[in-house]
Amino acid sequence: MSFDLLFENARVFDGTGAEAIPASVGIRGDRIAAVGDLSDAEAARRIDCHGRALAPGFIDMHSHADWVLPQPGHGRILAPLVEQGITTLVSGNCGCTPAPLVPSNERIVPALGRLLHDEALDYAWSGMGEYLSLLDSRGLALNNAQLVGHGTLRSAIKGNDSSEASEAEIAAMADLARAALDEGAIGLSTGLGYAPGIFANLDELLGVTRPLRERDAIYTSHARSYVSIETGNPDLFPTNITALDETAAVHRAHDIPVQHSHLIFVGESTWPSTDRTLEHLDALVDDSVDIAFDAFPYVGGNTTLIVFLPPWALNDARMHAGNPESRDKLVSILESVQSVVGMDWQDTQILWVPDRTLSHYEGLSVAEIARERGRSGTETYLDLIAELGPETRIMNWNYSGRDDEETSLRKVLAHSRCCVETDTILTGNGFDNPASYGTFPRVLGRYVRELGLMKLPEAIRRMTGFSAERMGLRDRGRIAPGLAADIVVFDPGTIGDRTTRRSPSESPTGIDFVAINGQIVLEKGRFDIDSRAGRTLRRH
Repeated sequence: MSFDLLFENARVFDGTGAEAIPASVGIRGDRIAAVGDLSDAEAARRIDCHGRALAPGFIDMHSHADWVLPQPGHGRILAPLVEQGITTLVSGNCGCTPAPLVPSNERIVPALGRLLHDEALDYAWSGMGEYLSLLDSRGLALNNAQLVGHGTLRSAIKGNDSSEASEAEIAAMADLARAALDEGAIGLSTGLGYAPGIFANLDELLGVTRPLRERDAIYTSHARSYVSIETGNPDLFPTNITALDETAAVHRAHDIPVQHSHLIFVGESTWPSTDRTLEHLDALVDDSVDIAFDAFPYVGGNTTLIVFLPPWALNDARMHAGNPESRDKLVSILESVQSVVGMDWQDTQILWVPDRTLSHYEGLSVAEIARERGRSGTETYLDLIAELGPETRIMNWNYSGRDDEETSLRKVLAHSRCCVETDTILTGNGFDNPASYGTFPRVLGRYVRELGLMKLPEAIRRMTGFSAERMGLRDRGRIAPGLAADIVVFDPGTIGDRTTRRSPSESPTGIDFVAINGQIVLEKGRFDIDSRAGRTLRRH
């Protein structure tokens, strides 16, 4: 018996949640060929794992890297993902994807995706199939499973028109979704907190997702709300419970799996709703709703600067921020939101500014900038929209807790329906989201080894087998003969996240080897940024 690559003396976690077994793993080509006692086998290369953990490569359930993958230098930009053990990305989240492009959205889509990349894209594609084929032809540093974004579809049919979609327009969006699925997309995502997804009603969502039922594909949703306070003010978001029900409604209509993206509890006033929301999700599961969610292990997440604005101000945000009449209205709304939700402008940190001459703002909070200017936080926030632009990327803290109070976050991570995600926007410039560097090691180090929120086999299942099952990636996420040889070898005793809020770009500890499709791409913590072992993972 001979192999191209042989991992020996490992504790093998197979991705199902089962306890580890002492075994070796033999690889031929891009597949796992054997698991067990392979002491008599020959191999072109042997790696002694010295009893360390060997697991399926980690799957990032919520990525925005589809805007970076077409770039020739994407291996350098996305290196922090591989360095934390990620081998597969699920991209195309929050309704915003680079494809399909048609004449009516070929200018809108680049604007929608501006905060998701920092190098000019050539947009040498139109449909989803052309986009995926281009990625394969140029080579990929990681595997990529691609969703199609509802926001991109809506802009193709309605442009920037925020009005309610007609039946004919919904049918046209569904036709584009169907084509994207047939060309390899694994499902459809929405971004109901962002333009243009925020303008879609439930009828539109049910119509555009109809092709998912025909193809048994997944629906993922950045929900309409992640807060818990009903104020009766139409300019404020609905509650996290009603948003969860909206996600579930798509399952009920089409009998397809649904994924509630990045379950967070925004603002201190929302944290107490954690138990109620998770109990509501459990009730949905008990009622046979095929729903799960993903989460990141931090009390903050990246988003766009204009995330706090009401729907009517999202288009032409710069104009509204500078117009005295709309500005007065916005000040009133924003101060109400901050007070009711329990947030402060100290929680909003500038990560990246499109105009690189203004990069000195990166890393600063809105409150810090306000103090420098001698203005209120709300006035400064609106000033920054006008000065820096709506594409400016921020980090909002106070999500599901704070550094010294993680009760809400820990309950989310411990839930059995939770998959692990980074939800990071990694472009190679600006101030980083720590999730870019430390997500998976943080779960395994802090929340498994140190706090005991879950057992190691279960944590690995949530990062691998469960995620692959949710996304329909049949040959990923497990260690078994015949499956793809995506593998991570790590030390459970030392793996960990070294990032901090002020120093977010620190590489993790404890990752020894990463293999993608049978090729070693990371060895002793060092990633070969020129490797192109990945591939697009398309619907079969």
